[in-house]
Amino acid sequence: MCAIVVGFLRSCQSTVSERFDFEGLSGIMELNIAHVLRTIAAQQPESDCLCSERRQLSWAEFDDRTDRFAGALLGAGLLVDERRRNGLPPEISSPFARVGIYLHNGTEYLEAMMGAFKARAVGININYRYLAEELTFVLADSASEALVFHSRFAPLVSQILPQLPRLTVLFQVPDDSGHELVPGARWYEEALVEADPSVAIALDSSLSGSDHYCCYTGGTTGMPKGVIWRQEDFCEGALGINLRDETGQHSQDRLFNSLKPGRLRALPTPPFMHGAAHWNAISALLAGGAVCIQAVPERLDAADIWRTAEQFSATSLLMVGDAFAGPLLAELRRALERGEPYELGALRHILSGGATLSAVNAEALRQLLADVTIVDVLGSSESGRAAVSSRPPRSGAPAT
Repeated sequence: MCAIVVGFLRSCQSTVSERFDFEGLSGIMELNIAHVLRTIAAQQPESDCLCSERRQLSWAEFDDRTDRFAGALLGAGLLVDERRRNGLPPEISSPFARVGIYLHNGTEYLEAMMGAFKARAVGININYRYLAEELTFVLADSASEALVFHSRFAPLVSQILPQLPRLTVLFQVPDDSGHELVPGARWYEEALVEADPSVAIALDSSLSGSDHYCCYTGGTTGMPKGVIWRQEDFCEGALGINLRDETGQHSQDRLFNSLKPGRLRALPTPPFMHGAAHWNAISALLAGGAVCIQAVPERLDAADIWRTAEQFSATSLLMVGDAFAGPLLAELRRALERGEPYELGALRHILSGGATLSAVNAEALRQLLADVTIVDVLGSSESGRAAVSSRPPRSGAPAT
């Protein structure tokens, strides 16, 4: 039985406005992720977008690189096509191509996901801890035709490819593993350099709130399951974005008034392969903020997380309950004992989701970070955010 569950629900500043008729935009807009991101890039091309130790991207650079990844997908034939429904069960059939994202956290992860949206394709989040059986299942179940993967996963990709005849477009991101290029794959950066971004820009007028977003669950209750949302429903129902004006239409003016360049710098510390992390990242991007990415994404490295928050002046940090709170608290205390406390004056919110945050650990965070509001978020891939509770800053500072 199919496991997809349907939810109800380039160069930079000087060329952004030339590539996109920003001045000619009407006040009414589609609530489509790629469209909103393009609009934001035209409005604030020089603002920070992605911040990591290895690479920092402005909005203009992010716009160009996502156009290029979209161009690489389209150039490989991953066009919107009703014939794609042929041979697929009706509950998963769709004209939109699916693109597996099999990466550790990094700028490439968000480039691939947002670039897929620009090509009117759908990024498929893949748990990098899967073994061959689960990985094969997700790629087959999602009908993925393309895959972006780190070199450290190349041996497993090579092993399963013969079982996935639909999967023909491969982009490999180098890392320190030293693995060679998988036969038939392209190096990710070379693909971007060679891609034609104009083919993605040409799709702008067809972007729709009915384009898809998909999130695969981790498979803790059986095999992994994919939840499909219309992008408009996802943005409003899952992310809580409201751009509707008094007429009920999505308003460009409301978007511009909500932008927070320089004021929102989110640090999602869990792997982007989990919905909570990439939802947090997408929310920050759709608000015109920046996403900070730690230097050591392969494991929970508390010192690296706090260094990243300090280096990029993160204003919010997302974690997963006590599993993250314990190591993060221990590192804060060690830094105090060393007489080298982290400079976290910009941090205003710590968000926790996906697991329980105990009252003891929440209070300990409030004691060590007096200006921070602790926010507990409850939700699911199928319903979005269901409940939010917060503990105000101990200092009495306003919970902005």
